[in-house]
Amino acid sequence: MHLRTVIEQLGYSSHETSVYLASLELGPATATDIANKARLPRTTVNLVIKSLNERGLMNALLLRKRKTWVAENPEKLIIALHESEAALKTVLPELQSLRNDTGVKPTVRAYSGVEEIKQIMGDIIQTKHHFSTIMSWDDWVATLGKPFVDDFIEMRYRHYLRIRLLTPKTKLSVSLRQHDAQEMRVTQFLPESIVINNANFIYGNKVSIISLNKKRPVGITIEDEDIHHTMTVLFESLWRQSGGADVKF
Repeated sequence: MHLRTVIEQLGYSSHETSVYLASLELGPATATDIANKARLPRTTVNLVIKSLNERGLMNALLLRKRKTWVAENPEKLIIALHESEAALKTVLPELQSLRNDTGVKPTVRAYSGVEEIKQIMGDIIQTKHHFSTIMSWDDWVATLGKPFVDDFIEMRYRHYLRIRLLTPKTKLSVSLRQHDAQEMRVTQFLPESIVINNANFIYGNKVSIISLNKKRPVGITIEDEDIHHTMTVLFESLWRQSGGADVKF
């Protein structure tokens, strides 16, 4: 499990994450000991400890007349997350009232060729949202190449991005499904009556549709909340039709 990635996604800086993890391993320790463990300058660690103390993740203890620091139980991270979520919910109606709905037209971008299609994959990673996909896995691998597909799976895993995949049942997709747990994926097979020969990605507030033409694949990305919502509804319908259970990311 990528501890650092998960903690940083909760809003903690790289230094805060390093100091907190070092303190967890050491138990009660001086700032100097923590700095050595985290491999950070003592002055930096002092500032980080102060920040973590203010956020309730580290507390001071006096042992043998020496000031030491101890990391709070990791469950405090969950408590802090719930507190932030509760605080946001209290002001959400006010934030919604401030929203200026200008009726902006959807943003559409076109892609042509394998190299440009790969840019869509980069955009999915940069969006930092779990996502859903309807595609022919066999055609996808044949179009982009297994090395790139494997690299994307690894990159998605490193960024802790989960995926729900709907694909026809083939020997290749059955083999893929066997690795779902290790690769943060839930794969479901489409009914045989449904034929898919393209790829559709639903992520963030975007939808990408890619035609898997082996000679020259083309794709479009549409950024629009209404279109994203419609595609999500269609995906959920297909997901249930394919026997998929509810999955909460």
